[in-house]
Amino acid sequence: MRLLTLCVALCFPFMATAQQGGNPASKPNVLFLSLDDLNDWVGVLGGHPQAKTSNIDRLAREGVLFEQAFCAAPLCNPSRTAIMTGLRSSTTGIYGNAGSWFRDIPEFTDWVTMSQYFQQHGYMAWTGGKIYHQAKGKYSDPIAWDKQYSLETGTPFPKERYTHGMHDEFSNTIVARLTDWAALDVPDEETADWKTAKGAADFLQQDHDKPFFLGCGIYRPHLSWYAPKKYFDMHPLEDVQLPPYLENDLDDVPQKGRDMASSGGTFDIIQKHGEWRKAVQGYLAATSFADACLGVVLDALETSQYRDNTIVVLWGDHGYHIGEKRHFSKSALWDESTNTPLIIKAPGVSTPNTRSKRTVSLIDLYPTLIELAGLPARDDLDGRSIAPLVRNPQQEWPYPAIITHSVPWHGESHAVRSEDYHYITYSDGGEELYDVKADPNSWTNLAHDAKFAEVKAELKKWVPKVNAPSFPGNVERTWMKKKELRIPVKKITHSGGKGSP
Repeated sequence: MRLLTLCVALCFPFMATAQQGGNPASKPNVLFLSLDDLNDWVGVLGGHPQAKTSNIDRLAREGVLFEQAFCAAPLCNPSRTAIMTGLRSSTTGIYGNAGSWFRDIPEFTDWVTMSQYFQQHGYMAWTGGKIYHQAKGKYSDPIAWDKQYSLETGTPFPKERYTHGMHDEFSNTIVARLTDWAALDVPDEETADWKTAKGAADFLQQDHDKPFFLGCGIYRPHLSWYAPKKYFDMHPLEDVQLPPYLENDLDDVPQKGRDMASSGGTFDIIQKHGEWRKAVQGYLAATSFADACLGVVLDALETSQYRDNTIVVLWGDHGYHIGEKRHFSKSALWDESTNTPLIIKAPGVSTPNTRSKRTVSLIDLYPTLIELAGLPARDDLDGRSIAPLVRNPQQEWPYPAIITHSVPWHGESHAVRSEDYHYITYSDGGEELYDVKADPNSWTNLAHDAKFAEVKAELKKWVPKVNAPSFPGNVERTWMKKKELRIPVKKITHSGGKGSP
């Protein structure tokens, strides 16, 4: 009997730690932490030398940091849908934001999402803030949660938008949001993101008679980059460093890639007005604020009875360009738009303060978490469990990350990212290939270099063979043509205080 008990403890380490952690249930809890539009500008990833993210950094020291984690799609709704359903955009047809909801597709109306799968196996599922594309309404998938404790996101809007003298040069309000940042004279505690974090912290300090899946989604650093003033003060403007930049970076990029980079000419306008450094400051400040919100949750977990029996996952839905490749947004297939932080801390499984250079995808989170929690595997998900890498971050891993992006009029384009190479194929056949170790900024397109023909052919095998039709068809095109989206920015005001849309 003693030998049997030892074997069970070794095979299922969470069962051995559950009672020690104070949770009456034998299954491990899951704390699912999300940040929006967060690229690799965090301290432990070194994407920007002046990033200040002490709480993300400490979580990395407690778990496994995946240095090369990539989104399934470089846009909020398709990325988050892929994470929560375990299905790629090329499977569901969810490529865009506006009007695209997977449960409206007959084939996926009753699809069991990640949180629902945990519910089916005895968990309660709570969420606050932005886990799906929105924090409330049908796009938050309310049927998949026992409780949505927080429905607001972001920080208060000032009464007037800050477009820094550039408003006359933008054709619509969507593009104008890309030039919107400002320090706010508000306490942290009055922001929606802080309240979302506090709600999760309060939950962790309570007694629960069932294991839980707790989703906590912080909206920043999603634009607009409004944050309390002290976070701007952490990044003095005169000291801010600009990211790596090559003036003729797009010269060897196919036309569809250049189209993706244009963002309505946003970066050109920002450069013209001398606002680039201020934009970098705004993003760094918004990121530091988001990190502080995470600290509220991590502090609560550390002092809770669930500390030793909770899997913690920190992920960003995709990256963001702040001028690299003359791009100022997400919605592109280069590393800046697709690489994002991923940290997994699994007590009894992961080794603290370890890193993995293996390429992984956020599409893998669903199968990974159900394996780490000891739940039955699913064979109908597009991702694969990276639990083996959580146990051994240096294990060989031959699988690249696959990223899909589609914009109106352009069709579906894909990227395949391995540890050594980054391949992009556009819907019209245009291609890019980068040696990411020799060329970390992806400045030299090798797609037409015969020496790399074999590499390109091998990566191309991973490109999805079938792309589901966009659902609903042409909605993004219709949405972008709406008259109200072409109101001059200078006429737009906000009542303030409600949080970001």
